[in-house]
Amino acid sequence: MNYYNSDLADIGFKLILPCKELEPYIYNYWIIRKEKLHKTISNKILSDGNSGIVINFASSSFLTKINQKNFISKNHFTYCGPTKYPLFMEFENQIDAIGIRFKAGGAYRFFNEDISSFKDIVVEMQNSTVLKIDALYEKLINTSEIENKISIIESFLIKKIQSSSKNNSLWIFDFINNILKNKGYVNIEALCKDFNISPRLCARRFKQEVGLSAKLFARLARIVNTKETLSSLKVDSLTSVAYDNGFFDQAHFSNEFKAFMSETPKDYFSKKYKMAKGLNFKEFRK
Repeated sequence: MNYYNSDLADIGFKLILPCKELEPYIYNYWIIRKEKLHKTISNKILSDGNSGIVINFASSSFLTKINQKNFISKNHFTYCGPTKYPLFMEFENQIDAIGIRFKAGGAYRFFNEDISSFKDIVVEMQNSTVLKIDALYEKLINTSEIENKISIIESFLIKKIQSSSKNNSLWIFDFINNILKNKGYVNIEALCKDFNISPRLCARRFKQEVGLSAKLFARLARIVNTKETLSSLKVDSLTSVAYDNGFFDQAHFSNEFKAFMSETPKDYFSKKYKMAKGLNFKEFRK
């Protein structure tokens, strides 16, 4: 369960699911839009080991922060690489953007480089004879309907897949889904045996296709699951959350959570509870 977030509602936050052909690669598209900002808007995006593209239609640039590093995005297209750290996006004056949220391994076929090249960084995408994103942007700004914009983006992405010379490993998505199904509580070496692949091959292909190691991705999956548990507010105690998610003790849980989330589970839960209570525990409806 997700509770209503007035800050996201204020900037017109919406989620749209991808077409069937792109489901293996993309979680969703997100939309944020507000014509006039009276103050700087800062959004904290908690890492799940995935990556994404931001298409900025506003006349002003925006700032992205990862692990105390600042990236100013002035171009229309920005790629935010996979990271273990929370990502902060700051907007001034105006917000008008569409985001493409790739699944782990999903961005691999859309770039010439290995995804490990983008770990913990944000890069502005440049127009090229291969990408032709200037032509894509022209099509996008010439239509006002969100559904039409998404359709144009999906046509572009499908053509990119069809022309890509790269292919994901046959086992990679099933391997990732196994980690997610088990909420990160897996032994990677044992999983490699189950999939009949060597740990060395797993390490190499995960680095190329996901950008993170399989062990780091599993740790992130466990934190994401505990975060969702805390966000539901259905918590008997932080200690029970720790043990239910395979942590040795409360201290281990708190340290691991803070390493990935830049805040303690207690602080995270308190903020979620305070926000939900202030809105009379109104639920978020898609």
